[in-house]
Amino acid sequence: MPKRDDFTDWILMHKNIPVARLEIIEETGSIVRVTETLSIDHAPVATLNRGQIGRVELNNWLSDRSIPASRQNISKFLAGLGISSSVALALRSYGLSLSDQYWVRPAEVDVLWEAVNFFQNDFSDDIGEILFQNKDSKDPSIDFRSPDNSSDGWLQKRWIIRKGKRVLVKGGSGYFEQEPYNEEIAANIMAKLNIDHVPYWLESIKGKACSLCENFITEDTELITAWRIQRSVKQRSSDSDFQHLLKCCEKMGIGDMRRQLEQMMVVDYIIANTDRHWGNFGFIRDANTLEWRRFAPIYDSGTSLWHDKHNTLLEVESKSFTTTHRKKIRLVEDLSWYEPILKKEIVEIVMGTLNKHPFMSNERMDMIAEGVSRKMDFITELARELSQAVVFTGKYK
Repeated sequence: MPKRDDFTDWILMHKNIPVARLEIIEETGSIVRVTETLSIDHAPVATLNRGQIGRVELNNWLSDRSIPASRQNISKFLAGLGISSSVALALRSYGLSLSDQYWVRPAEVDVLWEAVNFFQNDFSDDIGEILFQNKDSKDPSIDFRSPDNSSDGWLQKRWIIRKGKRVLVKGGSGYFEQEPYNEEIAANIMAKLNIDHVPYWLESIKGKACSLCENFITEDTELITAWRIQRSVKQRSSDSDFQHLLKCCEKMGIGDMRRQLEQMMVVDYIIANTDRHWGNFGFIRDANTLEWRRFAPIYDSGTSLWHDKHNTLLEVESKSFTTTHRKKIRLVEDLSWYEPILKKEIVEIVMGTLNKHPFMSNERMDMIAEGVSRKMDFITELARELSQAVVFTGKYK
């Protein structure tokens, strides 16, 4: 057990509202005690334990908003900075994020959210440059004021400010480095299908293909992931994960989310998305009133289109609701919004964007386009089956 002198008093904040007083081992970022609960209402979702803010739950929450161990070169990056953990790195910039309005500050530091948040204030490029291996992590002049300290996900990514907008930049991985192209493809497919989404576009930055998107969260909203929502209510053993999430939404007053969730499932099926885990979709909440606004626009779809595979006939794994896409797509009950006539245009979107890839062979492009075509044929057949079932049962009348 660490000595009492190793602990530092911190306060968990939601904008300018004190939420809890904490004892943290600053070197590791571990919360060793929640010494006082100050605002139950503003506690992060799914951090309560028997009506109080739980230490274990809050440690998990803080870990979730830090760079994961799966991030490329993260161990080397942290070692170069002389920092023991990703959570400790996040504390260097008060745990501030561009996804919500939570932060932590030392109790003796008298500072307001308006003076430090990254929505309204500039931030340093240093951490982002290191993450993209454009800057030496041992440079003693590094400025740690950056939302990159609290960015999740396994791909290389960083935030930049462009014409006053906060823009997320993401790179690719593996032999094909296909993810940035996939982000643009997925966004354009969703635009064609009239599904709410985050627009992505491609750029070459220092000779590296990257996807870019503007932040869809503002200083008055915040993203709460499905992972947080589904953990906020105990799941009944008789409920599937999908049923449980719908019940959580209903209980929390988020509204009828079934269509939005089904649209996400359809898009993920078409593009063979293997990384729609519980943290890769969510809901938008008003950061001031705590009222739920809507399902978040669909984001982070790059790990798709067989980005690391040579065969489109393989079964596609699913990281939420079910184990495979074949099982997940069967959860969909309504495809009245789906337009099969768009198949040709969607295949052209796939081919047109992949054609920008300088090292993409025609054979691979054709393989991916054929895979998408096959999947859309299945959705068309499923839509026909569901339509016939509605006529037979009158379910939606």
